[in-house]
Amino acid sequence: MLLLDEHWITRAALRDALAEAADLEITAEATDCDEAISLLGSAGVSADVLVFTGATDPAHLCSRLAEALPQWPVRLLMIGGDGFPDSLGRRYAPAGWGWLPQSAAEKHFIAAARLIAAGHCIAPGPSNAVNGRIAAVVDSLTPREVDVLRLLAEGCTNAEISARLQLGESTVKSHVQNLLNKLGVRNRVSAAIHAYEIGLVHLDRGPRQRSSRGEDPDTYHLVGG
Repeated sequence: MLLLDEHWITRAALRDALAEAADLEITAEATDCDEAISLLGSAGVSADVLVFTGATDPAHLCSRLAEALPQWPVRLLMIGGDGFPDSLGRRYAPAGWGWLPQSAAEKHFIAAARLIAAGHCIAPGPSNAVNGRIAAVVDSLTPREVDVLRLLAEGCTNAEISARLQLGESTVKSHVQNLLNKLGVRNRVSAAIHAYEIGLVHLDRGPRQRSSRGEDPDTYHLVGG
């Protein structure tokens, strides 16, 4: 990960959040586009994802990256600001891009960083477009399966889910297998992606409650994943 923001305190907050994930490494930090491009173009710096904030104009950043580093497989994660337009992501960062509101929880920031690093694209989406799919999926799951899916979408292992929910690992494995069958997917990674895609996992409030049928502007979905 390469962090980009003009304020050290903002970069420190991003750094502290990513420090919770052992599989995510911060390789460099930059204060502006020029410094970020210089770092990415140097032989000593390797980064899979450029994380930047609303303080940087995404259109300007994308055009500068395309001009200066046309061979770099751009993967971008924007935090805050007015959003990262789909058209901009598809044009400049097809390898992976996404946007989270500044109010997003730390765990969802980490989850988004992992998804984008893996080549997925995430963007906010109106929940009324997916309400029917959410309702169908949620109604097919037991409350405990929803809990397991939420933790699975956060990247938790079976052992971690077992500890968090105080369940035996064999019970967790059974719940995971039931989830795969009900969602019609082959593995836990696909199940986690599906949870984000249908809006079951929220940016700020965790899983959608079984009784919820209203609109929520804080859902997001995978784009072309």
